[in-house]
This record gives sequence, C-alpha cells and structure tokens, in this order.
Amino acid sequence: QVVVVRHHEQPAVTLRLMIGAGAASDPDGKSGVAALTGQLLDQGTTSRTATEIADTIDTIGGILSVGAGMEQSFVSVLVMTDSFEFGADLVADIARRPAFAPAEIERQRQQVLSGLQVSYDDPTYLAGVVFGRLVYGFHPYAWPQIGTPATLASLTRDDLVAFHRRYFVPNNAILAVVGDV
Repeated sequence: QVVVVRHHEQPAVTLRLMIGAGAASDPDGKSGVAALTGQLLDQGTTSRTATEIADTIDTIGGILSVGAGMEQSFVSVLVMTDSFEFGADLVADIARRPAFAPAEIERQRQQVLSGLQVSYDDPTYLAGVVFGRLVYGFHPYAWPQIGTPATLASLTRDDLVAFHRRYFVPNNAILAVVGDV
C-alpha cells in the first residue's frame, strides 16, 4: 500500500516504509531479533556497504533512519525533492536486500550488550522490565524489545534472515510519501 501526501511548502520529501512486524513478532526464545534486524538494515546491502550508504546520504544532505519498535519495523529517508529517485531507490535497497554481514551482526550485538550492561544498573529500566513481566506474563510484550544477554547471544544470521524473509514482504508494508512530490 502506498500513501502520498503532497506538501509543497518545502522542497523536501520523506519516504517511510513501515513493516507490520516488530518485537512482538520475535520468535519464542529469540527476543531481540526484530530490534537487531532493524539496526542492521542500514549497515550494508548486497549492493552497497554501510560506508557507501552513510556517505551518499550525507553527500545529498539527507537523513536516513531504520529500526524496529514493538509492532513495526521501518526504513525512513528525508531527501530534497531533486533526490527523490535516489531516496526511493535507497529505501528499496535497504528494505529488500540487507547484507546481514557477520562482522556487522557481531558489532551491533556487542553494542546492544554494552547498552544492556548500563541499563541493568538503572533502577528505572529494571522496574520497567519487572513491570512488563508482571503485567504481560509470557506475552511478547513482557520481554525487552532489544532482547536479553541470553537471547542476543543465541541469535544467528539465519534468525535475522528468516525474520526479514517472513515479514519484509509487500503485503505487510505501507509506504508513506510525504512532501514536494
């Protein structure tokens, strides 16, 4: 589904691809797979390296963001109107052909684990985790979206590819185009 909202006040366009799957769709025992998949989307595709993606978006003065929430994953780009085709191509490439390079997977996993180490010293974070378990029991909402040290350690490239293959499909996506088009 494509939704277009024309807004000609500024010569800019935002393309946001929303996928109807996030942390709530993580397989049992694999909490964090959606979050890790989302984090890796802009870390290289089969045709572009992470550096090429970052350099190109910076060169045209655009903004790229990727990620996953509880119920959705997304790829979003903001570009000037004259870079619309590039922005559309970039969103398509990132959403359809992520590389999930083993070195990038490990780098992102270590970043998340480091963040969790800090979070485990934060009483507010711990209270939120405990509250989630009390309220939601064994429902996916009960687990931290980014996973736990144990689940993150168990995630493989195959888990990420399987999540991507299952949910990053046209009948599970909405493309919103807003701006000077």
